[in-house]
Amino acid sequence: MLDGLGFPEALRWRDGALWFSDMFRSRVMRWVPGSVPNVVLDAAGGGPTVPGGLGWLPDGTLLVVDCEQRRVLRVPLAADGRAAGAVSVHADLASVMTHSANDMHVDPDGTAWVGGYGFDPENDEPAPSPLVRVAPDGAVSTTASVFVFPNGCERDASGALLVAETFADCVKTYWRQTDFTLRARLPAGSGPDGLSIAPDGTVYVALAFAGALARLAPASADQGEAGPDAEPTIVYRAEPIAAGPGAGPLGVYDCAVLGDSGRIAVAMASLDEDLAMRVDTGRIMILELS
Repeated sequence: MLDGLGFPEALRWRDGALWFSDMFRSRVMRWVPGSVPNVVLDAAGGGPTVPGGLGWLPDGTLLVVDCEQRRVLRVPLAADGRAAGAVSVHADLASVMTHSANDMHVDPDGTAWVGGYGFDPENDEPAPSPLVRVAPDGAVSTTASVFVFPNGCERDASGALLVAETFADCVKTYWRQTDFTLRARLPAGSGPDGLSIAPDGTVYVALAFAGALARLAPASADQGEAGPDAEPTIVYRAEPIAAGPGAGPLGVYDCAVLGDSGRIAVAMASLDEDLAMRVDTGRIMILELS
């Protein structure tokens, strides 16, 4: 387990290391399990105050979502994985997003897909919004507005994007514009957040508000509207912090299958975001997949 974090999100497994954004501590980190994590980028080095989704261009340049400023940044990297050179703006999303940006998937060709809040969760009723498509050259376009708080997304073996909708409690399989199907319904109020797809097609979904990790069986050709799992299997529940300044229940906010190792990384932090901003309740656990 790696602890002492603020709010770990956007977990990515790449070349034997886990990359993630510690959103409430304004840093992007790289961790080889069993060693001390490295800070790749922080606000003092030109990074975002609130970093979100991560991905890479074909040449190895890191892309980082700047949530508050609604843009995607380019970060050149050295061989040791640290930022090397000036951070620059890859794409400005402010013209197509009126609320905070959030998570992101980047295709092998460098095309990025960025989700955003779409509404103010504290004051507004949930409303659908698009994914923002960022071409490898930084050009911006949008999908149809068919997602309610699009969050974690990843491309499956069929070539479609699986998109978790936090405030619609579902995962959609998305191809283009209005071409999508319902991959799975999640329990009401569970808040599907990040997701990750195992080599065999099994989908793991972090349920933020339920404090749990769910498993969706691989899709089959004859699945119904709600997907192969009428009730997704809960494979992990976060134990509350029992005592101390961070005491209270934990939310599970993201996950990342660690290649073909048979393991998965699971990110969690206090369900009370105000508390998580003040106290280091964040942690990442490595679990064995069965």
